Amino acid sequence: MNHELSGKVALITGGSRGIGRGIALKLAQAGADVVINYLEREDAAHEVVEWIRGLGRRALAIRADVATEAGADVLFAEMAVEFARLDILVNNAGPFVVRPVLETSAADWDHMLRGNLLSAFWVTSRAVKLMDRTENGGSIVFIGAPNAERVGSQNVACAYSIAKTGVIILAQTLARELGPKHIRVNVVNPGFIENDSMTRRMRQWMPAEVPLGEVGSPADIGNAVAYLCSTEAAYVSGTVLNVHGGLWI
Repeated sequence: MNHELSGKVALITGGSRGIGRGIALKLAQAGADVVINYLEREDAAHEVVEWIRGLGRRALAIRADVATEAGADVLFAEMAVEFARLDILVNNAGPFVVRPVLETSAADWDHMLRGNLLSAFWVTSRAVKLMDRTENGGSIVFIGAPNAERVGSQNVACAYSIAKTGVIILAQTLARELGPKHIRVNVVNPGFIENDSMTRRMRQWMPAEVPLGEVGSPADIGNAVAYLCSTEAAYVSGTVLNVHGGLWI
């Protein structure tokens, strides 16, 4: 087992299931203590916590709506009770709305921008203050989306895509600003990743769209994030890593 993240404390927003869960488990396997942020499914969040504790790591689940600035304050206030430092932040939380652009309401736009972009800013601005206290800086990873860089033939998630495009610009701007503090900032763009909301129809057509011929797993994203947070990626910052099986080729 790789213990290169031993002694590190990681925070994952939206970490109770799906991609967030895969990231949390991988970081714990690599030696990190992990804080899980969640909004719903308390049972799933505590299941992840128990699994991580079973590895001998410290773990904590905190319910907070990071789509609001007050929620971000709650998250960090509760985290401070048990953890005085933060080395790794993974901005994974983000809602998804499927709607043709001309049918997208003002409420949809607000939901996408707050849930995907502003939430990442609010959490990151607080995380950086903790990372400033550590000797070796830290690592921040934003979870993006492939359609933030390219519009597909049937892009029915325009508001989501635009919010994720903002995430990439935010991450790359922070990489430049935080570099002198030795805080590295990167983006991982997942492709079609297995999750419990996939319908039978989705499972039928998705693999045909991917050159590798299959959908990915949350562990694939966890592996990418763990690499970016490790010393092996010590000179990697401001990059966008596509983990999508060649989806846009």
